[in-house]
Amino acid sequence: MPSFEAMMIDCLPHLRAYGRSLTKDPDMADDLVQDTIVRAIGGRESFQEGTNLKAWLFTILRNKFLDDRRRKRGYFEQIETAVHERLTCPPSQDAAVEFANVATVFWSLSAPHREILMLIGVNGLNYEEAANILGCPIGTVRSRLSRARAELQKKLNAADADDSSPEFRALAQHLPALLAA
Repeated sequence: MPSFEAMMIDCLPHLRAYGRSLTKDPDMADDLVQDTIVRAIGGRESFQEGTNLKAWLFTILRNKFLDDRRRKRGYFEQIETAVHERLTCPPSQDAAVEFANVATVFWSLSAPHREILMLIGVNGLNYEEAANILGCPIGTVRSRLSRARAELQKKLNAADADDSSPEFRALAQHLPALLAA
């Protein structure tokens, strides 16, 4: 059986993806993941062997994110970040542009819908694990996931109507199936 540290290292890409879905900022997500790992190592004795380490780490990450968010209620975005985002150019490669369109639709979803799609659709957690991380009943997870999928499909269909690119239509058509559990 792999060591605790090796299993944590295997979870890093999933933690980064979940962190990015919460923060919408790669640097803040990396800081959040680092803080999560530090907390996990410090609280290793509270981890119960035989349980899902990824779900435990996701719970730590989410709680850290919520703690930070509560502390920064009056925080405003730094001008360097705001200006930088407005001055960037979209990529010229077709696939990157099409993916950016789908990403834009994903990021336009409400925060609870993005979160549930990231946990279940992207990171592959089951309903029970997601319910434990979110601190809600499994029925609520199923309901949120259903509404999130419906919202995603609706927005993809609307974007599809606005975009005549066959690549985008193909990607938009298959994305909900990829997120289906």
